[in-house]
Amino acid sequence: MTDHRDDLPGDLPGDPPGDTVRTSDDDWFLRAAARVGDLASPFYREERQRDVWNEASAVGLQLVLWLGTAAAAAMVWIGGRAALPYALTMFAVVGVVSGVTLSYARRLGVDVEAPARVFTPRLVPYLLLLAAFLLGLVHAVPGTLPNSFLVGAAAGTGFAVAALLVSARARRRSATP
Repeated sequence: MTDHRDDLPGDLPGDPPGDTVRTSDDDWFLRAAARVGDLASPFYREERQRDVWNEASAVGLQLVLWLGTAAAAAMVWIGGRAALPYALTMFAVVGVVSGVTLSYARRLGVDVEAPARVFTPRLVPYLLLLAAFLLGLVHAVPGTLPNSFLVGAAAGTGFAVAALLVSARARRRSATP
């Protein structure tokens, strides 16, 4: 990891050593993320302020994921075929935001996709929103997608919900003495 404080816009000259931005000289993605997120800002020096901001950002990210997916689902159900380009764009934005977030954490060695963290009951409503979006795609363009897609989407969602609930129950049982 290299300190890129002098390279980033908005840095103050003479910042104290030890305030590093987590980048690697050979990792363009982390350098770009540090610039976009303004990670060298003096704002991040105070630990509590940084922690509260990180928690607030996590809440905001979850809200974007939920509302973006809900909006995309509503668009295809309400607007039909005419709303399809907008719904797909919204869904793509949600996907890109999720992908960038996961990639950033992964590149810094955080396993955010560990089953114990991902497969929790709170994921069930999101999977239902996702299923509503997928089924809405079939609704928006009838006859374009085969019925097997509809059956597969419904079965896959049902399987995922069941697996999440079984996993949560098993974790609760193993946690109690």
